[in-house]
Amino acid sequence: MAEDKEQAVIIKKYKKKSDAAHGGSWKVAYADFMTAMMAFFLLMWLLNMTSQQKKIAMSEYFQNYSIFEKGGGSAISEKEGVPGKGMLEVGRGKTAANTPEISSTQLAEKLRTQVNDKLKQYQDRIVIMDENGNVRIEIVDTEGDSFFPPGGTELNKAGKTIIRELSSVLQMLDKRLIIEGHTDSTGYAAAKGYGNWELSTERALSTRIEMEKDGVRPEQFEMVSGYADTKLFVKENPADPKNRRISIVVNYKGNSVPSQPAPPPGGQAAGNESPPAEAAPAAPAAPSNPTRAP
Repeated sequence: MAEDKEQAVIIKKYKKKSDAAHGGSWKVAYADFMTAMMAFFLLMWLLNMTSQQKKIAMSEYFQNYSIFEKGGGSAISEKEGVPGKGMLEVGRGKTAANTPEISSTQLAEKLRTQVNDKLKQYQDRIVIMDENGNVRIEIVDTEGDSFFPPGGTELNKAGKTIIRELSSVLQMLDKRLIIEGHTDSTGYAAAKGYGNWELSTERALSTRIEMEKDGVRPEQFEMVSGYADTKLFVKENPADPKNRRISIVVNYKGNSVPSQPAPPPGGQAAGNESPPAEAAPAAPAAPSNPTRAP
């Protein structure tokens, strides 16, 4: 009978498979790590070999670069001897790299930041504005407080501090500068033939000289002029002390300042050796009986 038949026994055996080898994925990760380390040490070497001035210029380039504006130029020269629009050169070119491109809006904002950080006590006397594409800096007087002594043309300590901090930013530009001197409508009581025109002009010249001492190159200056009280800051009150001011205009519409030649190693220009100085002629002997003044 069917019940008496033996049922077949099915035995399933599973073979345990060993784990496959990891392959070469670890090699890819290790190669990426070594590439990153090589790039890191190369960057450290470049930073160590770069001067402080070029480091500052590189920082300016990367901070001000924008894909929405005209490109900030190349931070590295495209070929030796021909610098790009950035500040860093590779190799020893014949000319120094040009200054980074910075818009008038960016410059005005950078100057405001400089004033807020370094000249906080004078920030109510420094007005920075974007004027028809140019940047205008107004350094104004207040009641009882001036950056020049009364009737004088030499900047006082506070005035020199302001010029020094502003010059630290302006000297990095390739734009030309216009220096203007202004006075209020108060008459100048001094020697005959000397008035507000002469006073405003000499104050503008004094400011230019101070800026050169603080690192602004002479070729950056386009014009230095005095306007007396013909261009008032507070037009409603010609006698307002804020009309006594120095104006610094960064001209974005004129020609750029040509880049300076890079000095060769040794600190002396090649092929410009100065001839030995000749001995100065001896001064004539003084008379034994000089004439006395009456």
